[in-house]
Amino acid sequence: MTERTGVLFSTRDDLDLVVLAEELGYESVWTAEGQGKTAFGKLERWAAGTTEIKLATGIVNIFARTPASTAQSIATLDAHADGRAILGLGVAHPDVVEAFHGVTFDRPLSRLESYVELVRRYLRGDTTTYEGEFFTPTRTRFWDAFEPVREEIPIYNAALGPGNVRLTGARFDGWLPNLYPLEQFSEALGWLKTGAGRAGRTVEDIDVAMYLLVAVDDDPEVARDKARAHIAYYLHDIPGYYGRVAAAAGFADEVERAEQASSTAEAAAAISDAFVDHLSVTGTPEDVKAGITSFRDAGVGLPIIRAPVGAKRSEVQRMLSVCAPR
Repeated sequence: MTERTGVLFSTRDDLDLVVLAEELGYESVWTAEGQGKTAFGKLERWAAGTTEIKLATGIVNIFARTPASTAQSIATLDAHADGRAILGLGVAHPDVVEAFHGVTFDRPLSRLESYVELVRRYLRGDTTTYEGEFFTPTRTRFWDAFEPVREEIPIYNAALGPGNVRLTGARFDGWLPNLYPLEQFSEALGWLKTGAGRAGRTVEDIDVAMYLLVAVDDDPEVARDKARAHIAYYLHDIPGYYGRVAAAAGFADEVERAEQASSTAEAAAAISDAFVDHLSVTGTPEDVKAGITSFRDAGVGLPIIRAPVGAKRSEVQRMLSVCAPR
């Protein structure tokens, strides 16, 4: 059976790379938006140039759009892609929500639970009255001129903390962690299992789809340094968010030094090889294949590979070739 593998093009909008991923057998392609191009805009373009690969937001944040707007966007993409859409949601972090969107980052998990419930109501045209703390729509049906291709579209949550992972187990189709240490993964699966049990589900009902930072180079040290720069960017430029899980894994001192560094380069210098190896898969093609297998063995059903920030096109192409499903 072919291995399930996805790929994340976070900021890239390169249709030719998406087509290459489809030709190589990747199951899905994911894209983020942050403060750049919209995820839906890129995916609509990619839908027109592909026929099989699934198209996923990875992620759109719940403070940037109303549930109705998100439901419209994902249902439209699903229609244009003949049922290939996946919706990846997340609460994001204050730097995006407050600094860019100008919205207060308030009670994110409570908002998320209401949000996903409403998106599902819109997709299936549920006319039941909904009076929530954050949203109180009186109509949850699209116009008669538009009937979604599917009433149920898979919805994944980019959760990191215990409460959010438990919520994922209870309310979502998939879990989408990023920069998550393998050593912490078994504990997090316990949180996922607890949440699933609260909703009468099992952990097998949730697709575990993890972003895997991958750097391929014939020189393992060169590959590790590329991943180190990526990790430093996330810790230094988005402090207090991605570092929490790594701190719990025993790297609290390094996380603190990286977050408080005066520059990304200084942050990278604070990150040890052991830290890099906990958060990424790097090295020769053989090293990378073995590293991805270790995550599969730990319970990752859908590894979603991603190249380090700033990777050259040739490096991305090589990563796609090396990690192609077998």
